[in-house]
Amino acid sequence: MKAISSYLLVPTLVLFCLFVLEGACFRLIEGYANKRLEFAWGKPGNGQFHNLLRRLPLVHFADPPGTQEVSELSDRANLEDQFSRSMMSFGRPLRDRLKEEMEETNDPLVNFEIRDFGPVRGVVLPGLKKIANREDVIEERARRVGDSMEYAKGLVVRVFNKDENQEINQEFDRMEFMFKFFLKEGLACVVMPASSAAELLQKTREFRKQNPMIAENIFVWGEKESAELIMEVCVEEPTNFKCLLINEPTGNLAPPSIRGMPWILVGKATAFSPDDKSMANLFKWIVRGRDADFLYPSRLGGLLKLYDPRVISEYDLFAVAYVLKCLDYITLASDKWPEPKPMEEKQSSINQDEVVNQYRNKEGIDLFLVQEKILSLKDEEPISFATFDCEIIRGYREMHSNDLNLKMVTNRDLVLKLGMSFEEMGSEVLRRIGDKDPLFLRFYRSLKEVEDYPLN
Repeated sequence: MKAISSYLLVPTLVLFCLFVLEGACFRLIEGYANKRLEFAWGKPGNGQFHNLLRRLPLVHFADPPGTQEVSELSDRANLEDQFSRSMMSFGRPLRDRLKEEMEETNDPLVNFEIRDFGPVRGVVLPGLKKIANREDVIEERARRVGDSMEYAKGLVVRVFNKDENQEINQEFDRMEFMFKFFLKEGLACVVMPASSAAELLQKTREFRKQNPMIAENIFVWGEKESAELIMEVCVEEPTNFKCLLINEPTGNLAPPSIRGMPWILVGKATAFSPDDKSMANLFKWIVRGRDADFLYPSRLGGLLKLYDPRVISEYDLFAVAYVLKCLDYITLASDKWPEPKPMEEKQSSINQDEVVNQYRNKEGIDLFLVQEKILSLKDEEPISFATFDCEIIRGYREMHSNDLNLKMVTNRDLVLKLGMSFEEMGSEVLRRIGDKDPLFLRFYRSLKEVEDYPLN
């Protein structure tokens, strides 16, 4: 009996030691952690779970939280956070290295060039060069074959909703360490002031158009009000950004009704209120981000990171690792990056003719009916209008679904028309509308600022 026990004990101890060693390597060695992820999921773009490894209790195979698992927002947030930690577990060695570099580096951007590009100032360049080929000459990116061309793998835009130079410089100084990590991986970086979603969209569009070798892939990052602007731009034009880093968004914006979203990482302090209604909408963004046909985006495309605000750079380091994995996916599987497509519309159970007849009255707009309609639509899948999509517009189109002429009117023009009608009724009416649908009010105010030039 003792001989049998000894015979079994030795291989058991060996297996246990190998298990501990493998776990330590995954936790501490950056290259091994990435290789294990690729071994478990396959290569980006063609990934599928490993048939044998998925039988083991590895974090890579955790299932996304189901939408019906819990009723409390705080419980759902904890489940999403646990899922995010599991999916991004391969990034722990990277985050450790970045944290050490932050403590050791005094002047992080000393080796990088900072340049102004017209109205976009303070762009930090990674210093990558390549030799122009014939295609570059045809596309007018270079004059001659063989010319040296400056490029970047993408552009990290730190959105800042203030325009005072001193405050912008302070934000730039605060982001220097994060920028250094991106720059070493070939990403250009900039702090971009923007007071509205329209301004942010215009600036990023124009910069990409003028500098396609630098800003083909835009990764955008913002906190609080700036995060709100990012979400508004994504609702209007989902293809503008590849990755959204939104930390502590303050609003309650519904995601666009599309499949093929940018990757999205939501940050939320652990002390958030369980009754925070904005969390319910943020969960929709996260789930919509994971609604993808390929393995990597179906797991990493939408994540929530809960963090302790007392821990310095906890969310920031997580976000850096997230962006670098998104960049890795784009680099290896760019042809698999999805084009946004409208989601299938659901038929409303409301009698359209009855609603239209009730709606039309001598004043033109029945505010009570609009508010009622908004509440009823909140329980349904949003109708697909990716551009200037908001609850007021969806409710208006629902109530006028039989109007063929209305189908020819863009959401942009409809926002202006309805906004001016509400404003003519008085500032109090417009304020009440803004309370019901803050996104509509933001759209309207942004469009009023740029009526002299179209954005579409």
